[in-house]
Amino acid sequence: MSRRSPGDRAPAGQPGPLRVVDAADTDRAVLRWKLGHQLFHLHLTAMNTLLVDAHAELESGHWPELTACLDHLRVLYDAATATMRYASDFSQGTYERIIRPSMAPPFLSPGFSGTLNLEHEQMLERFRVLRRHLKQMQLAGTAPATVAEAGARLWQAQSRNRKNHVHVCAKFVPEGKSLLNDYFREQREKTDRGQPAAPDDAREDDV
Repeated sequence: MSRRSPGDRAPAGQPGPLRVVDAADTDRAVLRWKLGHQLFHLHLTAMNTLLVDAHAELESGHWPELTACLDHLRVLYDAATATMRYASDFSQGTYERIIRPSMAPPFLSPGFSGTLNLEHEQMLERFRVLRRHLKQMQLAGTAPATVAEAGARLWQAQSRNRKNHVHVCAKFVPEGKSLLNDYFREQREKTDRGQPAAPDDAREDDV
């Protein structure tokens, strides 16, 4: 079964055939996108909990427990990468026609961005602190080799995740456009025209 997409209508005064959209493919893409992000939220929750444990084990010098935490974090990072690939396994056309508009008004507040995910920002900050402390201990020679090796495996998993994210971004938004950057551009243009821009706190309250 197929259906027409509103975004596929020919411009007024310009006759032409409408592109046919496969409803099953569209529904599958939406399902993958939603499930993938729900799974990613679960990964984030588990990673933030493990990061707290890892910091505690590091401060206490419990090396076997710290090594186990680092290895569990690596598994979660790789799982998040696999989830990302699952969630984005559909065409760029479907993303532009269905997914990207769902992240813009009236469905979400203007300037929606993944940087508004506070749990994700918290996870990244905790990783930065953990990595810095581990490097300091390695330089001081106070951490055993097993901890350093587990840390290296974790950073490799993080690197794989970032590379996959870059791949997904290039696939769906090859020109690098961002909803958040578009929002800021529109606000600057309004200001230049003498129109009032939306207050910053209005966007935060809507999220």
